Amino acid sequence: DVYRHVIRNKLFWRAFQNSVFITVVGTSISLTVTLLAAYPLSKPTFRGRKLILLMYVFSMLFYGGTVPIYVFMQALKLLNTPWSVIIPFTVSQFNLFVMKTFFEGIPDALEESARIDGAGPLRIFWKIVLPLSLPSVATVALFYAVGYWNNYYHAMLFITRPDAKPMQLYLYEVISTANRISE
Repeated sequence: DVYRHVIRNKLFWRAFQNSVFITVVGTSISLTVTLLAAYPLSKPTFRGRKLILLMYVFSMLFYGGTVPIYVFMQALKLLNTPWSVIIPFTVSQFNLFVMKTFFEGIPDALEESARIDGAGPLRIFWKIVLPLSLPSVATVALFYAVGYWNNYYHAMLFITRPDAKPMQLYLYEVISTANRISE
């Protein structure tokens, strides 16, 4: 009876749609930003590389906290939208370093030969580097997708409208309501 009740509920399907949207769009945006940031950071000749990497490491070690993110989302008027769960977590420093390390392992001779043939940096990235790094891209995409799908805590903080809640928050409320009724 409970399964029938949950599956027939319109909020269940809306929550499922919200979770799929957050996961697909969030993963796509995060993967794009991570790839476009990790590739130049993998090049030793990139100016400002050490400073940018230091900022990534610093932000990885010292998390600013939930309150500043909440205030920022409130200032941008993104509370109760899926963007409040996507935007603050667009780049995972760990995933960025995984991709940067993989890009550093690609032989410079491949890029050099493409440069000799007249390819620019963007073409080298899309036609040579990206196809070679598909296994690591798939791994990082999976990390992002699982992270967005399982993101319960931030959805609980930023989303209060019933029709904007993702699946995890909806199911938590169903379970907690059932527990209160059974007590």
